Amino acid sequence: MTDLATPRRLALAMLALLAATPALAGPQAARLARVDARQARQDVRIDAGIANGSINRREAARLDAQQARLDRTESRLLADGRFSRADAVRLDRRQDAASRNIARSRYNRR
Repeated sequence: MTDLATPRRLALAMLALLAATPALAGPQAARLARVDARQARQDVRIDAGIANGSINRREAARLDAQQARLDRTESRLLADGRFSRADAVRLDRRQDAASRNIARSRYNRR
């Protein structure tokens, strides 16, 4: 049991460290982690809509293009090496719009 417990504990400790990293790195990293997590959730929502047929190819292409624009915006905001609160708010508003577009596409009763 000792042989298996040690790697398991090590893996759990590493996961805990990874989860705590944004908090340790400061508010800039935490804001960026939140933005990235939201982007990932939106990608999952788009994929789920494609899988269940509620989003057609044309809608998927439009939503994917919007997600790509969000990625480019994030890269542009990070170009100076900082991610300020104002940058996070700006990107959050664009993500709000993308989220509304995803919801409209998934529930448009085609």
